[in-house]
Amino acid sequence: MKEDWIFDKESSRIHVRILGIAPLKTVRNDDGSFRAVTPVFWVYYPDLRPMLARYDVYNGKNFGARMSWEELFESRMFASRIIKSTINNPNDLFISSYVKDPILALLEGENVKDKIFNYEQDLWSY
Repeated sequence: MKEDWIFDKESSRIHVRILGIAPLKTVRNDDGSFRAVTPVFWVYYPDLRPMLARYDVYNGKNFGARMSWEELFESRMFASRIIKSTINNPNDLFISSYVKDPILALLEGENVKDKIFNYEQDLWSY
């Protein structure tokens, strides 16, 4: 999933805009060991959104609360991780290209998330 996180100075809010969605494919070596995860193709989310609004998400644990796929994505009810950021990244590199250890790459993504959170919190004046 590709997203833009946009800060609105007038309302002092951060808005998240989903740009694209891609199914992921696991690539394995000849011996069957894990090699990488790559996107198969990208779909522009604003074009896909009307179709996602027509179909319901199946939730076997809650039959009473119906939700469309569009509501699921817009309310951010999915798990994700940060793999690239424009904060302090002049060469526009993926985190995995400058942090080789996968655990440290996840921690670097969490650091980016903390920077965004702290930026938003610093905007408040008491």
